[in-house]
This record gives sequence, structure tokens and C-alpha cells, in this order.
Amino acid sequence: MKKTKNPGIKAFSCAVLILVLAMSSSAVNAKPTTKEDIMAKFKQDKQRIGRTDEEIKETMNSVVADLKKKNKKFTVELNEMMKYKISEITGTKPPSEAELKRIEEEKRKKAEIERKKAEKKKQEELKRLEDERKKREEDINKEQDRKKQEELRKQEEERQKQEDKKRSEEAKKSEMLDRNTPLEIAPSTSLSAFGWNGSKTSTIVQYQGICGSCWAFTSAAVYETNYLLKNGKKLDVSEQAILDCAVDKSGNDAGSCDGGWYGGVFDYLTVKGAKTESEDPYKGKSGFCSSSSKTKYTVIKWGYVRRDAGIPSVKEMKEAIAKYGAVAATVKVTPAFQAYKSGIFDEHASVSAPNDVNHAITIVGWDDGKQAYLVKNSWGPNWGDKGYIWVEYGSNNIGYGAAWVVVAQE
Repeated sequence: MKKTKNPGIKAFSCAVLILVLAMSSSAVNAKPTTKEDIMAKFKQDKQRIGRTDEEIKETMNSVVADLKKKNKKFTVELNEMMKYKISEITGTKPPSEAELKRIEEEKRKKAEIERKKAEKKKQEELKRLEDERKKREEDINKEQDRKKQEELRKQEEERQKQEDKKRSEEAKKSEMLDRNTPLEIAPSTSLSAFGWNGSKTSTIVQYQGICGSCWAFTSAAVYETNYLLKNGKKLDVSEQAILDCAVDKSGNDAGSCDGGWYGGVFDYLTVKGAKTESEDPYKGKSGFCSSSSKTKYTVIKWGYVRRDAGIPSVKEMKEAIAKYGAVAATVKVTPAFQAYKSGIFDEHASVSAPNDVNHAITIVGWDDGKQAYLVKNSWGPNWGDKGYIWVEYGSNNIGYGAAWVVVAQE
């Protein structure tokens, strides 16, 4: 069972707790004896959440009127997700500013240690090279035979050639370990449009249900896409295992059906790795962690596109997508976002700050012609444009908390 949540992290509710958690303790212990009892209880509890028919009608009319008035670029429809209040189907809990500063300070200290190690190694290498140079000079000075001097020169050239080749191979190997997308398929950021949404570069759109687990689904979607890019194989990650087991590096829960943060998930995947959907199928509600054994589906490293987790520039976002693949991020969901069907979502809703967000999503591409990011959602393929939405650059705080991951290579 996961540890208690860290009360220092400010929560942005992704969804109301699922119906079972809303029951009283006596109701939880009660065991309905018939199927009819169970269905009757389900219908009774369901009526206590979501929107009424009148509320749905009023909300939809308000959205349509606003789109017409502001001449927006997208269309809407009355879909399944409109039945629920936004707080019931969204959710993300960005870490506090103090937590972000702590993470940044840890990374800074680690980087400083690595820099000192590299500097020491460089100095040792320079000394070694200087010693070798002196030795070669002494050998040459002692060498009287011009033919032997020429032979030594040729040998030196060959040695340098081999060292250059070795350094080149090591640099290439290091570059591949530090990215997900192989160099031969990595897109250029100068492309006007690109997306990791093809049949060979993406996995299916999932459905989180009435549970504020968007953070878990985003984590899984990012891992699945980047695993496919790096290993050439599709993988279906268990969101339920993430929901029930994931804890951050401090041992605090990554989240629940009441919301969470994918940063904690990436911490967990670095240590324990992900399970597959067949091992732990999604139930749409929080449960107990069935196993904490390590798997091979791990994260080598992860980080925010911007060190302060702020909203990246379009250039920074393109570079992350090109190098790492799918990128985890957030957005502010509104009724207009809920009802999205097609086109470019350019609502530009009022926001109080860059971290005024409530939903985790996956950014998989861009289109400068549309001036928008291609976003993969977790509300199923029947929502929006087959589960995707084009969000205009800068609209609704799109991109806050953008994070990349490097997955293990098999």
C-alpha cells in the first residue's frame, strides 16, 4: 500500500473521487446480495455526480454562443464527456514552487559533481598526453635513423586515427543513450509540421473513465510512445499499476483518482519500472498495489523541458519532441475544451498564472500552419478528433510542466 500523500504539494483536482470512495464506511462493508441491489446502488450514486440534463443544455448553449460571438476556429458537439463536471474527468497536481526549487537544487548539485569529475578526468588526460608527448620527443631526439623517425610518424598518425574513430563511436553511443528517437527517424525542428501519431509511431488512445487519473494515463502514453520509437515494439502499459503503486523519490503518492502529478510517476518508473496492461488491467478506481517488484520497462532519466517547469517556447517544445518523442504536459480544461470536436482549439481562456491548469495531456506534434500543437487526450477515441485535439500555441496554458523521458533500450 502506498505511503501517505505529501501535504506540501498544492492539489489541482482532476476529478471527484469515484463512486465507491463516496460511500460511507458502513456502505463499503455492506455486501449487496443480489445483482439488482448492486445496480440500484450504482444508479443511486451516479445520480449524485455529473451534470443534470438541464445543466448540460445550459453549458452547451453557453459554449456555442461564446464560439459564435468570438468567431473561434473549432467546432463542438454534445458528447459523452459533457455529462460530467470538469472536476470529475480532469486533474493534475503540479508540485509546489518549493518542491520545484528542491528538485532544481538537487539537479544543480548533481551537475556540479559531474562537472568536477569531468574536469578531473580532463586534467588527468591532459597530463597523460603531455607525458606521452615528452616521451615521444625524447625517443625522437635519441633516434638518429631518419627512416625510423618516419615510421614513428606513421604509427602516430594511425594511433590518432584509431583514437578519433573510438571517440566518434563513443560520442554516437552516448547520444543514442541520451535520446529516444534514433537519428535516422528524428525530425528536423525546421519542419513546418510533424507528429508522432502514425501507425508505426503511436499507440491507441485510452479512456480514463470517471477517475481523475489523467496524470497516470499521460505517463503511460509518453512511455509507450517513446518505448516504441526506441525499441520498435508496441507496449501497453498498466495505468492501474501506476495509479496504485507509483510514489515519487521521497516516497509520497504520485496521485489517485483525486488527481496527481506525472513527475512522481517518472521517479517511480526510474526505480521500479512499468507493468503491462495484461498484468494489471485498468479498473477506473484506486486500489492497492499488488506488487512492487522491478520490471524491465524502466526510465533511464527524465526532466522538465524548462528547468523551472514553466511553459516552454514553441522552439523548445519542438526540440524536445524531436529528440525525445512524446512529451507530458498540462492544459486548462473548460466546457469548450470538453465539447471539442474538430479544428484548432483557440479559446485562450482566462488564467490566473502559468500553473493555472487542471488536466494532464500528451503533446505529440506541431503544425506551424495551424499555429498549434497536436495533443493526445485520455478521454477515448470517440472524443474530439479520434481522441486528439489541436491546441493553438499559447492557449489555455498549454505546455505547463512539459516533461521528457528517456526509456531503457532492449
